Amino acid sequence: DLSRIEAGVMEYEITSQDLIPLVQTAIAEIDIQAGEKQIQVQTAFPEAPLPVECDAARIIQVIVNLVGNAVKFSPKKGTVHVRVEAAGQIPQGVPRHWRGNLREERPYGIVTVSDLGPGIPDSEKDRIFERFHQVKQDRRTAGQGVGLGLAISRTIVEAHRGAVWVEDNPGGGSRFQLLLPAGEKRENDGMRTS
Repeated sequence: DLSRIEAGVMEYEITSQDLIPLVQTAIAEIDIQAGEKQIQVQTAFPEAPLPVECDAARIIQVIVNLVGNAVKFSPKKGTVHVRVEAAGQIPQGVPRHWRGNLREERPYGIVTVSDLGPGIPDSEKDRIFERFHQVKQDRRTAGQGVGLGLAISRTIVEAHRGAVWVEDNPGGGSRFQLLLPAGEKRENDGMRTS
């Protein structure tokens, strides 16, 4: 993936997809990893479908990375929370450097992944999305990866005209947010408006 990104040949098949089953698929992919640490993944989904414009396989890849990291850095027997919701406009917390990638007038779908791990220092919050960067914890590098997952995720999200960022979780740990442009609502998809 990194080679394809650097060569500018990453291809996307962007269509209107219900975000909820994509998140459910991603969570299922890290089920074994979560089970090994006895971590519960708690979800909160809207009742109606939430269409977003995306390449389903690539967005599942991003969500697997976010949820997988939350599980990796959570304490054993902990809980990871995953929430899916709609936003009528760009949420307040989106970092300024992402706002040029977004369109003010359109609605969005949001995936929030929260954990109670060690958290990420403010000085590292943007840098963790750079290639090969990992947060150092207690004089060692936390986790076993090589620091590519979030960099690849950022590139995928940029191509979707979305945003991905991290902030402090109010209960401790980290809260990653993924913002994707809303898709077209179809007449027969059961969506309700309020």
